[in-house]
Amino acid sequence: MTAPLMVSACAAPHGADMSASPVLPWPRAMPCRTSDAGAPRVFVTTLGDVRTPLAEGVFDPADDRVRLSDGTIIEHYYRDKLGVAHYAPIDKSHFPLPPCGWCSWYFYYQQITPEEVKLNAEWMGRHLREYGARVCQLDDGWQGAGRGMGENRDWTTLDRRFSAGLDDLTRYIRAQGLTPGIWLAPHGQSNPDVVTRSGAFLLDEQGATISDTWEGKYLVDPTRPRSHRYLHDLFRGLCEAGFDYFKIDGQPIVVDEYRKHASRMDTPSSDPVAAYRGTLETIRRAIGPDRFLLGCWGTPTQGAGFFNGCRIGGDIVQGLEGLKVGVEAILRFNYLHNVVWYADPDVLSVRTPVSADTARAWATALGLTGQALLTSDRLPDLPDSRVEILRRVCPPTDIRPLDLFETRTFKTIWDLKVAHLGRQYDVVGCFNFDRARAESVHVRWADLGLKPDAAYHVYDFWERAYLGCWEAGYFAWVPPAGCVVLTLVEAAPDGAGQAADAPPISLLSTDRHITQGWIDLLELRYDAATLSYHGRSKLIGGAPYTLTFGLPRQRPTYRIASARAGGAEVRIENHQGWATATLRAGRSGEVDWRVTFEPAELYSFRVATPSGLSAEMLGIDAMRLSWSRTYDGEAGYAVYLDGVPLGVTPINAATVRDLPVEGTHEIAVRSVWWDGTQSESAAMMKIEDLYPTQAFLSDLEPRSAKQEWGPLGIDRSVSGRPLKIGDRVYRKGLGTHAESNLEYALGGRFTRFTAVAGVDANSGGTTARMRFEVWADDRKLWESGDRTAADGPLPVDVDISGARVLRLRVDRSDDGKDYDHADWAEARIARD
Repeated sequence: MTAPLMVSACAAPHGADMSASPVLPWPRAMPCRTSDAGAPRVFVTTLGDVRTPLAEGVFDPADDRVRLSDGTIIEHYYRDKLGVAHYAPIDKSHFPLPPCGWCSWYFYYQQITPEEVKLNAEWMGRHLREYGARVCQLDDGWQGAGRGMGENRDWTTLDRRFSAGLDDLTRYIRAQGLTPGIWLAPHGQSNPDVVTRSGAFLLDEQGATISDTWEGKYLVDPTRPRSHRYLHDLFRGLCEAGFDYFKIDGQPIVVDEYRKHASRMDTPSSDPVAAYRGTLETIRRAIGPDRFLLGCWGTPTQGAGFFNGCRIGGDIVQGLEGLKVGVEAILRFNYLHNVVWYADPDVLSVRTPVSADTARAWATALGLTGQALLTSDRLPDLPDSRVEILRRVCPPTDIRPLDLFETRTFKTIWDLKVAHLGRQYDVVGCFNFDRARAESVHVRWADLGLKPDAAYHVYDFWERAYLGCWEAGYFAWVPPAGCVVLTLVEAAPDGAGQAADAPPISLLSTDRHITQGWIDLLELRYDAATLSYHGRSKLIGGAPYTLTFGLPRQRPTYRIASARAGGAEVRIENHQGWATATLRAGRSGEVDWRVTFEPAELYSFRVATPSGLSAEMLGIDAMRLSWSRTYDGEAGYAVYLDGVPLGVTPINAATVRDLPVEGTHEIAVRSVWWDGTQSESAAMMKIEDLYPTQAFLSDLEPRSAKQEWGPLGIDRSVSGRPLKIGDRVYRKGLGTHAESNLEYALGGRFTRFTAVAGVDANSGGTTARMRFEVWADDRKLWESGDRTAADGPLPVDVDISGARVLRLRVDRSDDGKDYDHADWAEARIARD
């Protein structure tokens, strides 16, 4: 008799809090990679004590040291390599996990009222609190007169809508079991009477303001002793009004202004950053260690050590463009998250007109990174389907980056590696940032550090659909502006029975949360003698809770024979290759459950051979394959390159990338059934010498794309609008933002680069000045000189013969970075 394997969560919280989840000890050594050279298409995060061959080494946060697998040691990695001058590991003793809740700004803006805050707080307390939403944050609109841009920065005066006082509002929020939060830009002020009374601000000899910015018409002088009394009293007053969460905005403006005006301070400062940090120290003393401090606007790393969390990107908008703002921030600055502070990529918006696919993609981006998660919709108006999206990513979990570097390209494969209760599995987000066309995203096991020859169960989390058990990889078909989330669990070898080292039956998923067990699954063991899984889970009263199991795809296989759970109803469903047990309890609490299996028969179908295989080239080394569907049924189609399996696609199409571009090669496609058997014959085609005679760069995937702001625009400007230089609009091209560096691998096969370069006419700025350059490998071949929007389009025609890497650079002049939107219109390569 085989002894049962029993594993319990390390330090897993128990009790009434249904949203509590394990938090690993900190600071602790963590696996890392310092570049994505081994798997450049994949963005990787970890949850739990993960081990992966993708890791290049280990990072010790306490000593700021990376030790690579080859023995190389990189000292002061965050301080020197990543530029976090004031690096210190995040203090998790007071806030072990990132915040989760609601923010008023992106629905109400400055039209917020106390009644609407209370409405959302009451709804959140009833419908999202048990799922982990706890912060109710009042944003801009509660204070002073005026409507922004520095004129409503009087924190000593309440808007007439809040005449009942802030303490009345915070008491109501607390009564719902929530934490009151508030927004302000504390270094700024707009009321001259406050400025005169306080004696705390930057003024010239005549008493006029020295700094007039978005932060406020007046700016706190950090070298005046009275400024620290002013800041202390401001925050103590807000604490006494009942706030425990503070979002302080405009912080990079403050740092920049202090640098600009250091010589004009009351005590001229040789270290304006230290002076700025002194203001944060005063704020922290005023609010104490038990209140959350969120820095805001850009990524002000000068606040490291004082901020519990920090906004890492710009303001979002509705729809795909807003999603891309958040995604760009996550990819670029995830290395800071849960290491330096809790990163906040701005809110999750799921209300219409955001499509359901985009809402899921947005939620996935936050759920797979564990970053701060606040929504900003009018919560009572959300339909049940959108509320369900929120519930399945709330709250954030203890996820950390594997990738300790900036990612400047829009990666479409996000891999969260999870180790929990003896389970090792991957939750993989496959993204499509094209608003018009569905895309095939090829997930290769080897790229994820998985065994390419092993079979993995593939489960669609959002659709609750089992997709099969396959070797090599899977081609996920992703809707426009959407996402598919695949859960990958290694299967026992075909034919393995009860005596196998690994259980022949796998727990694939629990549906409470996108991490699929981390929050809700407290205990798990498999008893080979009785063919049963035993576990303990946290159930939310009235909500269904589904356990999904993957079954052997070949004989012997199994089905659920019975399931029981103390105090909960249970429903069983058996399918080909998978089975589910759904539990529902009348009230929230922990439930012990047992699911027992019995032998079952398999249905097998002899699949037919596909036909009509054709290909469409996509740039240099990618190809979109399609073929005719067979009349008979199939589970999917297995795709091969030169006899090597690439993976299975569920439809009669697949996009294959990184193809060998020289020589003759063979593509083959076979139909496949759920048990892994394939058609006797294959649809086949030969491919050779794939290099096209010419190609637009916007149809190619860059080897690297780094720019100061925003995602690289593909046939659009960096702001998402049509490419326009002067009076002409261009259909094809690249939209970027200075400073930028775009790299394309050409293999030395192209001879000419042509384009039309210029400052984008839709940028909104008229003074932006920048320079365009074309490089081949390490040689500069062409430069434009300074250009402005008034200069219009500039033709580019450069001989790039022999270039293995084409680099397009845009450098800004010394006029700042605002509105530096640059276009490479009609950018293309050609060969003789």
